[in-house]
Amino acid sequence: MKILKRALLVTFDFSQRGKSGTGFAAGSLLSACRNHKEYRKKFIIDHLAIPMSTLAREQLSVVEIVKRIDKSVPLADLDRLALACYVWNSELVEPVIKLCRENGFKGKVILGGYQINRKNCHELYPSGDFYIPGYGEASLPEAILDEQSITSRVIEKAVDFEKLSSPYLDGTIPIDEGHEMLHWETRRGCMFKCNFCAHRDLKDKNVHLLGMDKVKQELKLFKEKEVKKINILDPIFNNESNHLEILRYAIKINLKAMLSLQVRFERINEDFLKLCSQLNVHLEFGLQTADVNESRIIDRGNNMNRVSKSIKLIQQWNQPFEVSLIYGLPGQTVDSFKNSIEYLHQRGVGIIKAFPLMLLEGTKLAEDKEKYSIIEDVIDEGGIPHVVESYSFTRQEWQMMHSLANNLMLKEEVA
Repeated sequence: MKILKRALLVTFDFSQRGKSGTGFAAGSLLSACRNHKEYRKKFIIDHLAIPMSTLAREQLSVVEIVKRIDKSVPLADLDRLALACYVWNSELVEPVIKLCRENGFKGKVILGGYQINRKNCHELYPSGDFYIPGYGEASLPEAILDEQSITSRVIEKAVDFEKLSSPYLDGTIPIDEGHEMLHWETRRGCMFKCNFCAHRDLKDKNVHLLGMDKVKQELKLFKEKEVKKINILDPIFNNESNHLEILRYAIKINLKAMLSLQVRFERINEDFLKLCSQLNVHLEFGLQTADVNESRIIDRGNNMNRVSKSIKLIQQWNQPFEVSLIYGLPGQTVDSFKNSIEYLHQRGVGIIKAFPLMLLEGTKLAEDKEKYSIIEDVIDEGGIPHVVESYSFTRQEWQMMHSLANNLMLKEEVA
């Protein structure tokens, strides 16, 4: 029996820039593995990032992917192959596993990512040995070390977020001087239950705060490296008590980087905006729709009275912000989509973005696909299926909404 297991994490990174490297999700997993007590004693792990930009996809094939895996770690020497499963690479997973096995891979396959959920992971990807439907920082090392499982196994090991290691502080994700942009998180999970969102479908739907000492150390590092922009991945930054402390610390160290925050209108107040005004902050609001019926269908629950008041308050503080909508929602029509756009225009919102709806595996909306007569199709070179038809709109009407959304983007570019 081999004493030191060799693992490879393969991520399929959907990036318009087509850059490869270590993304934040992969970095967090690698950092957790490399800080595990058995690392270098019983296992090691490497990372292969495969870009999934439009250009990269055109040049990509299952054979090419397997060649890259074999070049990174010879298949015959590989004990664990961990594949990230997302909507944009879902169709590649099974063929890649099959060809790896045909080319000398004798180890076990670990599957994780938003496409993996308890309900149908075995059906979608029958060739997997381990399935990780939730957060992977604790489950991935366990899957690598597991020697006992004969049949496939679903692993959902709880993560100690207070003690979770930092991929930035330990150098897993290197930061250059004057780094243009990086992704960051201060918490994991979301208390809301929007039925189209993958955040609601993890086993534990609580919000987990990361250790404040680590958060502050990372901010200090970003300051020292003169990072220009920090995209904060928290589903809702202004929803937990520690968000004000984080902003106060950023002010204390005189952070210059732009902080891009995802927030909710219902949680906006003077204290929050006062702190934002002392930093370089850009707020992003995912309203999704201003229509009450559509909100009800997607379990969104927008308080439109609070939304209006918050928009006015934000404008009084001259705080830069944008609002995003979704088109292709069940119950939506061309007119209701226009009304959502007009609602924001009437309130003087300068930046409005609209994105097409995707159905994610394991979400309630994906389960209700037949109920709403939803039809999906690939809409661009990205190859990702989107909702293009439902009981409330035809494909032609979806195309009209698509044009309206593109016009919003064009107006932003002109501005």
